[in-house]
Amino acid sequence: MFRPGRLQAAPNVWKRALSNFESRIARHETSSDDKKDLILTILSSTATKREARNYLSKYPLLKENDIYQSHRRILDSDVVSQTSKHDKLINDLLLKHSARSDIQLPEPRHKPEIQLSDTLRVALIRIPTPRRLDPETLRGIALTLRKLVQLGVSPVLVLDGKHQIAASESRLRIVNDFLHQCDTLIQTMQTENLQARTVRGLFEQENFSLPELLVVPLLHGIVPIIFPTTVKKDSTEEVMTPFETLERLVSNLCGLNEAYRRNNANDLLTVEKIIYLEDLGGIPSLERFQSSHVYINLLQEYNDIISELYIGHLDSSVRDVHVQNLTEMNQLLAIQPAATGLITTPDIATLRHGTRTTNPIIYNVLTDRPTISSSLPVNLKKTPQLNTTVIKRGTPLTIHLSDDQPDGKGIDLLEFDRQKIIDLNKLTHLINDSFGKTLDLEHYLNRVNGNIAAIIIAGDYEGGAIVTWESAGGRRVPYLDKFAVLRKLQGIPGIADIVFKSLLLAYPDELLWRSRQNNPVNKWYFDRSTSDYCIPNTNWRLFFSGSRVRTLDDLKGYVDVCSKIEPSFV
Repeated sequence: MFRPGRLQAAPNVWKRALSNFESRIARHETSSDDKKDLILTILSSTATKREARNYLSKYPLLKENDIYQSHRRILDSDVVSQTSKHDKLINDLLLKHSARSDIQLPEPRHKPEIQLSDTLRVALIRIPTPRRLDPETLRGIALTLRKLVQLGVSPVLVLDGKHQIAASESRLRIVNDFLHQCDTLIQTMQTENLQARTVRGLFEQENFSLPELLVVPLLHGIVPIIFPTTVKKDSTEEVMTPFETLERLVSNLCGLNEAYRRNNANDLLTVEKIIYLEDLGGIPSLERFQSSHVYINLLQEYNDIISELYIGHLDSSVRDVHVQNLTEMNQLLAIQPAATGLITTPDIATLRHGTRTTNPIIYNVLTDRPTISSSLPVNLKKTPQLNTTVIKRGTPLTIHLSDDQPDGKGIDLLEFDRQKIIDLNKLTHLINDSFGKTLDLEHYLNRVNGNIAAIIIAGDYEGGAIVTWESAGGRRVPYLDKFAVLRKLQGIPGIADIVFKSLLLAYPDELLWRSRQNNPVNKWYFDRSTSDYCIPNTNWRLFFSGSRVRTLDDLKGYVDVCSKIEPSFV
């Protein structure tokens, strides 16, 4: 039967259906663009297959297991009653804290697990309050945070209100102002489809009061903004500095994970990055003409850099900020040595829609290294100047120079081994493992012993170098005879750069070395040398670095040295 009402209603039904269809297409296009952008980001930032593997093993991106993509599907599905390992943790936390109150919670029933990403990879980020940032920069930081979440990172934000704390007149005004700044930041992040939540009451004066306030948002893909207060015994709030907040966070998150590991085979969470968005940028370096240190190995360089900051090349107010930032990073990374610190400006930390630039935060998540190598010679025009510093607890370096010997002679490896200054067996193993060959130790010692200019050892023989004195045209030349890194660490940032940088500092005027012409490492050597030369009728390419002005006789001497040294492998 003909019913006019249905016919009249049909256009509205079709309009709604068409609108829903177009909306689904738009969402699909946005999702596809995000996936494409994510893949391009990974491919353009990871220079080696090893870096890509290391990133993917740490930050799983499988969509079905990604809590940031699937938390809503999981919460809305019929299996919401099932308890995952993360749900079990939350229940355990709630039950633990209910024991201190009169509220009785039902014992949870454990059913088959929903598989989620194994470990939360946390990045603690100290961010200026929104009032100190222009709207465009704030949106750019929000876009960076969204990218971090897409890459599997769990950001936790700590507002840096040090300027406003000094200017505020009362505790109530400070608290209200922080709340307003948090709301502004949340609204900006929502424009980038990123959920955020202010976390208040996280700390009591003596302990980590309610860890679930932080863990639950992280498990649901929500970015927590930590309200920097601690609850006193009289229930009033006391404002903490950004550093006090970060220190409590790092210490308590590490403690929470240790407690979790007592009953589980893997980690609940790890603090991977500690990031400072600082108006002044990274730690300035005299060597780099007051642009930033690219990479700081704290165990080797901390005291020297602190001393360098005090020699008068900076205004005292600027110096004090940098000293405080580096000191704080040193203390935070002492709590969590495996984490990476990063100091950069808010502007450098931003991303822009429709543009593709190298963001040092994103790059470091993907590669765990700076955007350029710290061992690149600073006096080369091709070495860029940066305002970002990557900081690691690092690897201790042991450096022995022949100039330090009382008789002024070269180092005797056998005597150093006898005195337990070095471990010759470990040094030999390092060389064998690095080169994939067996060193003819007797032949090698006959050639170099007593003629060694320097021995550099990184960590527990994870990397190292041997420099010998060679005669070139009647004068002594420092020659890099062995440069070795354990195979399992080759391609991973840190060891090679640390050792090579120490070589350049030890021999700033002149350093000579050679490499086979088909050696894949030569590209790395090209970037770190002043010049190079293929020796005719041989398979050798010589490299040299340093500020010395070379003459033709110098070059002839270099060729003579690199042509005559016999390989010492079996």
